[in-house]
Amino acid sequence: MKRLTLCATGVLFALSGTAVAAPATPSVDVYGSNNLQFSKIELAMETTSGYDQMVTYKDQADISIKFNQWSGTPGDTYHIYFDGVKVASGDITGAQTSADFQYGQGGRYQLTIEACDDTGCSTSEAAEIVVADTDGAHLDPLAMNIDPNNKTFGTTPDTVVGTYFVEWGIYGRDYTVDNIPVDNLTHIIYGFIPICGPNESVKSVGGNSFNALQTACQGMDDFEVVIHDPWAAYQKSFPQAGHEFSSPIKGNYAMLMALKQRKPDLKILPSIGGWTLSDPFYSFTDKANRDVFVASVKEFLNTWKFYDGVDIDWEYPGGGGEAANLGDPENDGDAYIALMRELRAMLDELEEQNGRTYELSSAIGMGHDKLEDVDYAEAVQYMDYIFTMTYDFYGGWNNVPGHQAGLYCGEFMREGQCDGSGTDAEGVPYKGPAYTADNGIQILLDQGVPANKLVLGAAMYGRGWEGVTPDTLTTAGDPMTGSATGKLKGSTAQGVWEDGVIDYKGVKAFMLGANSQGINGFEYGYDAQAEAAWVWNRTTGELITFDDERSVKAKGAYARSLGLAGLFSWEIDADNGDILNAMHEGLQTTVGNRAPNANAGNNVTVEGPATVTLDGSASRDNDGQIVSYLWEQTSGTGVTLENATSASANFSVAQVSQDEALTFTLTVTDNEGATAQDTVTVTVTAADNNQTDNQAPQAVINAPATAAAGSLITLDASASSDADGDVLSFNWTLPSGLNATVNGSQVSFNAPSYDKDTILEFTVVVSDGKASDTLSTSITVNADTPPPAQCDNEWNSDSVYTGGDTVSWDGTLWEAKWWTQGQNPSDSGEWGVWKAIGNASCN
Repeated sequence: MKRLTLCATGVLFALSGTAVAAPATPSVDVYGSNNLQFSKIELAMETTSGYDQMVTYKDQADISIKFNQWSGTPGDTYHIYFDGVKVASGDITGAQTSADFQYGQGGRYQLTIEACDDTGCSTSEAAEIVVADTDGAHLDPLAMNIDPNNKTFGTTPDTVVGTYFVEWGIYGRDYTVDNIPVDNLTHIIYGFIPICGPNESVKSVGGNSFNALQTACQGMDDFEVVIHDPWAAYQKSFPQAGHEFSSPIKGNYAMLMALKQRKPDLKILPSIGGWTLSDPFYSFTDKANRDVFVASVKEFLNTWKFYDGVDIDWEYPGGGGEAANLGDPENDGDAYIALMRELRAMLDELEEQNGRTYELSSAIGMGHDKLEDVDYAEAVQYMDYIFTMTYDFYGGWNNVPGHQAGLYCGEFMREGQCDGSGTDAEGVPYKGPAYTADNGIQILLDQGVPANKLVLGAAMYGRGWEGVTPDTLTTAGDPMTGSATGKLKGSTAQGVWEDGVIDYKGVKAFMLGANSQGINGFEYGYDAQAEAAWVWNRTTGELITFDDERSVKAKGAYARSLGLAGLFSWEIDADNGDILNAMHEGLQTTVGNRAPNANAGNNVTVEGPATVTLDGSASRDNDGQIVSYLWEQTSGTGVTLENATSASANFSVAQVSQDEALTFTLTVTDNEGATAQDTVTVTVTAADNNQTDNQAPQAVINAPATAAAGSLITLDASASSDADGDVLSFNWTLPSGLNATVNGSQVSFNAPSYDKDTILEFTVVVSDGKASDTLSTSITVNADTPPPAQCDNEWNSDSVYTGGDTVSWDGTLWEAKWWTQGQNPSDSGEWGVWKAIGNASCN
């Protein structure tokens, strides 16, 4: 009887003598099933149109799998398993069966198919199936390619270490997501997400930015958010991330999704707005417009699940942004607070709906005039963090140098400039305290903003000027007291992507050097009072103000001393690792009381008899206050000091028969008992000590009168002379746009090509420090032979092309399949952006 307990069906077949066979083993038709890649989001990959027409998100992915059973009995029913879990069943329809069903959980699975009938079941070999979702669950952790200069620090949840990653950085800068030192970051802020509607300011960017935004907003309502550059965001293939033509999601977004698989606790925030995309915010005084916006952001976050909230970059409530005609100081502040309240309510709904947390933050300007129109203490109750943009305080928009990212007030500032109590050089009262990080932070703290919601900004770039030569300085050796003639210029190879701005890694490579002391004619300087760095070329007049390792460490220590949330930076592609390293090192600093900065004023020369005032009012204490001053004479004929325990002291000197130097030391003490000293020298000159009159130098320029195009030309003023034997300096004025190398008394360049004889004018000012001589000369560059004719539509690496545009290149006529810039047509393969459509007859 035991033996009869075997499978009844098997026994009956055995007794009857008929062979029993399960259904034929199914074989998954990989190529007939979309390579087993499916997606919950459908993205248009070879076109550019309105955002809603290009992006469709579904709660369930449509799965269609074919399997074959070419021999034997196919069976009656199939069952489909993902990682051993049954996800679908259906009827077998013949030798080839198509299984169509929906599935809602993204990921990579081992797919098996079971074919069954009354005789039993047979199972296919396993095959990998991908169900893509925007949380990146279908992706492997991103393989990284980090600059080895980045040290290893790691992050902790109680400290913010953030940075901006910009959408366009993948182009000329060639900086991609896998280059981000993610293990050293808690937050990545993705710039920028635009808002449809009034956007005239974006035209200032030039190129295709405005047209691309208009295209993205086709069919969208005003005040809805879109993706500005779909090619960068999700169409472009990055081979290093394993992207293939058939990959459902590509571009920056797919790489960011894979980045989160590497570091799941990383926060990635879409930054909405920015300098040139803030125009629509000024319509948010109307609640109906805010309602459209908030609903759109909610849909955006449900569509792109790798984002962890939203960052608002409205530059600026009340006005003062790119659009000079926009801003309502009376109502923008209330609109900003209402926007934060409404966004927080929406994010709370998403948290309950999706079972995860969402952060709300905002980047804000830090000048006193940028802070006065919003009650940030009211707004911040709805927010996780405020990213304080403690940079861009000075720059090439005018010719007034200053520290663009200074933590405190600089030594170059006038009396009363730091706290806004004084007047400028024309006697006009300052409108408020100087632009510094500390002044801005103190305003926010005074408003009642909690310190642990403030994140301090570090600059991974410099701002610079030209024309800041020694003769423009009011304080010798301090270029911040000079004046400029325009914005810094340079090449993208040097890290200059726009006039007046240079990447930190460009400063490091071409101006600072390996030992950070200055190369190529540049000298390094540091304002210890401001905690701010600069490099300066006395000969060329180039001056750059920037954050360096020392200043960023000071910012980290400052953040710790006040209990701030941490540090963030703009922008990661400009760093070589130095700045991010310094952010961590500064935040690890144990902070104690900092000594004050004593400033005894500039050395002076008087002719007796005279009354002399010693002025120490420029002394500063950056983390407390100065409680006492003490002036003491340390050399020279004794004098009687009056008010020696005040910031300013004075004394009288009699007429002297020969020059005499008197030295005085100022000691200042802060409220914690720390002291600092500085000295000043007063030179008293004899009335009858007639100095020999200085003689002006004589300028000489040796240069050819004519030159051929392409030839190397050198202008040499080294033969200039000075009868007094003084050391001479040379300041050259060159033709506009000429790419020349200036090295003191010499200028060299390769003569450009012109279609007619062209006269180039050069001027040199030769100075001995007291007097100068100016001389001009001209060089005629002879006309070059006409260049060969080129096609009117020849491809240009700097131009932007969209789908359907045609260009000529390398003897071939090409047509763009979609938006492109900088993609060489000759490098296009089968899946490239360019399609060859004929010969270019004009070449």
